[in-house]
Amino acid sequence: MGKAVTEGKTTDADWDAWLVQNSPRLMLYARQQTRSDADAEDVLQGALVQLVNAVELGELRGGSEQWVAWCIAAIRHLAADAARHNATRRTCEQNAVPVSSVHNPWLRSNHDDELRRRHVEGVLRSLRPDYAEVLILRIWEELTFQQIADVTGDNLHTITSRYRRALSILREKLAANPMPE
Repeated sequence: MGKAVTEGKTTDADWDAWLVQNSPRLMLYARQQTRSDADAEDVLQGALVQLVNAVELGELRGGSEQWVAWCIAAIRHLAADAARHNATRRTCEQNAVPVSSVHNPWLRSNHDDELRRRHVEGVLRSLRPDYAEVLILRIWEELTFQQIADVTGDNLHTITSRYRRALSILREKLAANPMPE
């Protein structure tokens, strides 16, 4: 592989050569860190996108020699995020109420949705601002935990902890103060 970065810019040929050389072992590591090939592919793709962004922004020092180690760290973090997401999804699926048992009123209006939105918004406003921010960025803006950490300048573990705690408080408050029927 030739010189990977020239004046802060990486050529397509440099990337192609680096990917050909390193993708198989990065994919192997991603498979080891995840529970499925699909998750491994998603995690590797996410790590490579983050790498490209970091290189283009000049956040990596030391040139292409640092890229593999950087990708391994990114894969590890993304795999942990994916595992948490999958565990949460499985728990939600296990606790889901069958559609046939859900109360289905005869009359419904857009007004009901607006009332529900206001109710949830009121509960969100009662949360600590840093908790509400993480919930809004994760759920409505669909940012990853790493993106939220980058936006807020907080540690990734702090962000994930705030998210879990905020969801717990939100559930408690909604259960204690359900929307009137």
